Order: sequence, then C-alpha cells, then structure tokens
Amino acid sequence: MECNRRRRSRSRQDTSRGIDYISRMPIEVLLHIFYFLPLKYWIVMSLVSKQWKYIWTQISILTLDEAELVTGIIRKEISCLSCIASLNHHICQCHQHAVNAARRKFAEIVDRILLFHSGCTIEHFRLSCHHDNQEMYAPTVDKWVQFSMTSNIIELELDFSPGMPNNYYEMEGLLVKRNIDCQQYALPRHAFQPKLLKVLTLSFCKFEATSYGAFKSLKRLSLYHVDILDCSIGDLVSKCPALEDLSLKYCFHPEKFFVCKQELKIKYLFLMHCMTENRAMFPIDIITPNLLTLTIVGSYLMSTSVKRATKLINVTIDIEQRFADHAQGNFLASLLLDLFHCHTLALSSWCIQVLPTGDGLRRQLPLPFRNLKHLMLHVGLVKQELPGISCLLRSFPILESLQLKLCTPMNVEWDVFQDMIPNIFELEAQSYWESQNSPFHCLQNCLKKVKIYGFVGQNTEMEMVKFLLENGIVLETLDVYYYGLNPWASTQEALDYKWFQFRNLVTLMTLPKARSQARVKMTKVYGAYMSVAY
Repeated sequence: MECNRRRRSRSRQDTSRGIDYISRMPIEVLLHIFYFLPLKYWIVMSLVSKQWKYIWTQISILTLDEAELVTGIIRKEISCLSCIASLNHHICQCHQHAVNAARRKFAEIVDRILLFHSGCTIEHFRLSCHHDNQEMYAPTVDKWVQFSMTSNIIELELDFSPGMPNNYYEMEGLLVKRNIDCQQYALPRHAFQPKLLKVLTLSFCKFEATSYGAFKSLKRLSLYHVDILDCSIGDLVSKCPALEDLSLKYCFHPEKFFVCKQELKIKYLFLMHCMTENRAMFPIDIITPNLLTLTIVGSYLMSTSVKRATKLINVTIDIEQRFADHAQGNFLASLLLDLFHCHTLALSSWCIQVLPTGDGLRRQLPLPFRNLKHLMLHVGLVKQELPGISCLLRSFPILESLQLKLCTPMNVEWDVFQDMIPNIFELEAQSYWESQNSPFHCLQNCLKKVKIYGFVGQNTEMEMVKFLLENGIVLETLDVYYYGLNPWASTQEALDYKWFQFRNLVTLMTLPKARSQARVKMTKVYGAYMSVAY
C-alpha cells in the first residue's frame, strides 16, 4: 500500500511539473524541426537548453541570406525609425551606421557557422551576400567561397545578386541598401576539386571552369546572370565529366561558346535569354547524343545545329520577337530537322509564323517527325499563323495530342526596311481551313486529344475548332478552357458574360463532327480572368 501511495504521489508531481517531451525527442527529430526555422531562431534555440547549445552545428541544410539577416538585425537595433522614410531614399547617419554594424554582425555569424561545420557533410548550402570590392568584408567573401568549394557539400548555391550598399529599397517596411552598379563578383581562380558536389548554382558572378580542378561528381550546373569566361562549352564540360543538366539564364558568353566539335554528354540543356557581349544572337553547333530535353528561349535565332540527338524527348523553342526575315525561317527549319527524333514539341507564335517562310517550305517539313506524339503551340490564331499550323500538322503523322495556348495576337513584321510580306500570307483567314485539300494524316489516324486554353470564342478560334472536329476521324476529346470574368465586373457584365459563354457552348456542341463519339467540353479556369471587353 505504501509503495502504491508513493507511485501516485510521484505521478501527481510529474503531472504538476509537466513533462519536457521536446528535450526527450531523438536528435534526428530535433534536427528536422530546426530545418524549418530561420537562422536567427537557431541561435535563440541554442540558449534554451544546454542539450541544444551546439545542436545547430549538426544541421546539414544551411541558408545564409544577408538581406534577410541584416534586415532583421536593423529592425531590432535601429532607434530612429522616423528618419528611414525620407524623400529620394536619403538615409540619416544613424541608419547608415546601423546597416554597417548589421553587415559586420552578419559576417561574424557566417564565420562562426562555417567554423562549426568545418569537416562536416552538408546536404545543401546556400549563401546569398551582396559583394562589392570596396566593402568592409569583401576579402571575407573569398574565404567563404573557398570553404564552399573545399568542404563536403552535396548541393551548393552561391548568390551574389546586387543588393547593399549604394542605394536602398523597401523590404517589409524597412529601407535596405541595394547596389545596382557594382561589378560582378569574380570567383577565385584556384584548383578546387570538390569531391561530393553534385548540384552547383551560381548567380551574379564571373565564372571560368578552366581555372578549377575537376568537378568529378557534378551532375547539375545552373548559371543565372553569370559572365562565362570560358572559350567554349567544351571547356566547361571537360571539367565536369558527369554533368547531365546545364541551365543558363541571362548569361553573357563568348560569341562561339556553343560551337563545339566534341561530343557532349549533357541530357538536359536550358538556354534562356543568353547573349554575347554585342548581341542577343549567337551560333549553336553542338553534338549531343544523350540529349533528352532542349529548351531555347530568346529574342533572335541564328544558325543552330544540334547533331545526333537521337534520344531527344522534349523540345521547347520560344523566340519572343516582333521582326523576322526569310533567313530566320531557314534557321528554324534546319534546327527542327536536327530535332526530328523528339516526342514532344512546344513552339511560340513567332516560330509558327516564321517556319513556313524558309526556302522550299510551304506545306510541310522535308522530313516527317516519326516519333512526335505531343504538340504544344502558343498562338493568337492570327492570319500569319495559319500556314505554320498547317505545315506542322502535316509534318507530324503520328501526332496523338495537340495543345493550343491562346495568347495575345501578334503579327510578325517582315523585312521592315523594305516593308515586304511573304506571299504565303496572301490568304483569306475565314476560309483558310476550308481551302486545305492536302490530307492531314495525324487527323485521320492518330490525333485523339485536343486542348485549347484561353478560349474566347472569336471567329478564328471557332474556325479552328470546326476544322479539327470535321477532320478528326479518330478524335476522342476536345477540351476547351476559358477564363472567368474579372471579379470587379458589374452585375450586368457578369450576366452578359454568362450568356456569351453559353452561346459559345451551344455553338461548339452543334458543330459537325467526323466522329460522332468525340466529346466536346468547356471548362472555366479558376484564378485566371479576362477583361470585360470580350
């Protein structure tokens, strides 16, 4: 009895005091919780318990963001908040001192964290700091980069985007410095040979792979706003024998960077608005027998050749430009013929308008695409796009699915200095599809699914749908997606819009079909709106 009485008493004491379940958690669970906390809370949590004093040093995912930490430090320490929001973003003397002090504290925090993680394996490390050769801790940045390149890091992201210190921008109600004119940070030229590094992302810096040792484990390299100093893509990939994924966005590179005679083992190549020192166009001549995905986004197209791409699956060519000439049509046709092994193809309106103007191109490409099953077109369904759409449909005999993403209509301007338009566009838009006598093999044998996004119900859109339904002998579904009306429309406008869409639905349902079982469906896209001027 006495023993039971003691147990009940001890149980009541434990209940009154409460049980510290958090301290009893396994270290793996605590580390997982820490992953979701900002860096500033790591320091606070380390003061809560002696058991947690150094637990943050075991975290293998590190994110050190100067803008975030400096802003947080200033928010706590600055005393004269009324002097922040002054005209023309002029900052008072006390705020200037607060920024400098916060940046020094940020450098101390980074140094301390890197010291405690020396020799550790880090799964993901992201460092974002604003570099300037004139800044107080500029030499320290080299030390941080050296740590990054010599440590056991699996995924590394180094961001030197413009920020402090020359002028200020508002972040969460607090003005923070931004430097828009400082020179890009040049990565140190050392024979770094990271052993575990598999993913490397660099932003706003100068990069020269030939100055490093071998990145033997690197599989993915992403460069964003980077000045590439290597002479060619061959120089870059020679340092990365395992490289599979290469992504370049808004990068500057030598004019013949993408001219290479050696085989590249790259599987995924993404080029977005890259350019040389003088222009936004450059030749591409590469050999990629392992290439699976190719994406080219830019303003112009030049002589482009992607050879031996026999494993190609996905291709996206998105040129955003208002002008073109006959040479652009030849460049595009030549590129597509190199990519005829692909299974999925996405093209912009510019490509569709330019394609049929190449030499000898009118009805279809010289070489049919025997593997292509999925086609996505960004179109405005203007008159100049119709020959290109027709050419593509005839060139893909086993096409199974077609997606039309309707965008703002735009006619490419041809030979602007001579004000000439290719005679291929001398056609009547309303009767164009009725005048097409040559067979479309994909419509007769393979095309089963059609999706149209951004449908409004204009005549050119209805004519396109009518053509697909009348010729789609094996067509199973035609899904039409339209935007909802903007939420600030009046009641009368909402009623008119509902009637307008009902009329579109009735028109679509009554169009003649080559296959009576073909299903036509209209669906509203939520979260996207159109103006009342429908």
